[in-house]
Amino acid sequence: MHIILDCTTTQNQFKHHGIGVYTKNVVKNIIKHPETKFSLLLFNAPSTLDEILENKPSNVEIVRIGKLRKSDYLNKLWFYTQYLPNIKKIKTDKSVYFCPYFWAGIPSNTLPTILMVHDMILPIFNIYSEGNKLKNSIKKQLYWLELNKSKKCKSIVVNSECTKQDYLKYYPKYNPNKIKVIYLDAELEGTNPNWDEKLPKDYRQKGYYIYMGGTVYKNKNSKGVVDGYANLLERLNSIDNAPYLVIAGGNFVKDNQQAREFREYIKYKGLENKVVLTGFYEDNQAQQLLSNSIAMLHLSLYEGFGISLVEGMKAGTAVIAHNGSCYPEVLNGAGILVDGKNEEQEGEAMYRVYKDKEYREEIIKRGLNRAKMFSWEKTASETYQFIKNSVTQ
Repeated sequence: MHIILDCTTTQNQFKHHGIGVYTKNVVKNIIKHPETKFSLLLFNAPSTLDEILENKPSNVEIVRIGKLRKSDYLNKLWFYTQYLPNIKKIKTDKSVYFCPYFWAGIPSNTLPTILMVHDMILPIFNIYSEGNKLKNSIKKQLYWLELNKSKKCKSIVVNSECTKQDYLKYYPKYNPNKIKVIYLDAELEGTNPNWDEKLPKDYRQKGYYIYMGGTVYKNKNSKGVVDGYANLLERLNSIDNAPYLVIAGGNFVKDNQQAREFREYIKYKGLENKVVLTGFYEDNQAQQLLSNSIAMLHLSLYEGFGISLVEGMKAGTAVIAHNGSCYPEVLNGAGILVDGKNEEQEGEAMYRVYKDKEYREEIIKRGLNRAKMFSWEKTASETYQFIKNSVTQ
């Protein structure tokens, strides 16, 4: 068997996002099968896989496909001028293509293709572009032109039962037996002595809740996090001594309309002195930011898998999440589920973990136990076996 893998999301703007982290970790572990030849498609640019590939096994070849390209409206052009010509050069009658990111291009008309579908968030929320309505409309057409090729894919990998059912809503004729649910994992990279450099000096006395890695888009429900925190403060006797809400991530401090409106919303709620916007944080700061918090908040209205939940459980903090999409499936009783649109429920959950230490410790214990079932090695092993089985069917 010969597996061709698209690894370009380990190089472009997604290299530190969920898709890039997924690709890196699957490739890192899947190439450990010496009986299979692997061809890794990479731009002529650095990759998060470089350290792993310095001493790559003999069954692994790197296929450079040209200049680094950002994933954008011209993806179709890059696919036909960079990806596809190289795929055709190296493919044999034993080749199968694994596509971790469909926007880069699905070669299902050229060779057997296994596609990874991370979520169906764009059509569900009609958010295809960060730009205006015209850009959203153009990106929507491009989205369906490409994803429609999935109907010809040999099989499909999804990251949750929720994603599987969502995919089948849009493609009800696709054989559900050819869709495999394979859970992901989280990546917490080391520690950093300066992990708390952007926190208030009195955070140890007051404590904090943390919301990290999100965006200001409607589906992420970042305002819902602020609303729940405001409700918590109403329940406490002293706001001055109340814990902070730390919102970590570069998206919240950007100079764009959505981010500015979000910051104005915090001021409108009178919380500018209690909500801390850290901006960008290093990967090796995440674990400590989480483990030192009272609880992690993630009230996104839709996720395909929710890597952030696994990060919180592995870091040893209580997880409070929206009771919807994949969250109940991923947590499986190891966190606190609330209606992300109900600030009363959010505030009550935050208040309880703050006041009831035994309850909080029980949630943390459940999370740590639940987190043990997630591993990138397992993800890669199941993916490899599924690809192998798909080819022989």
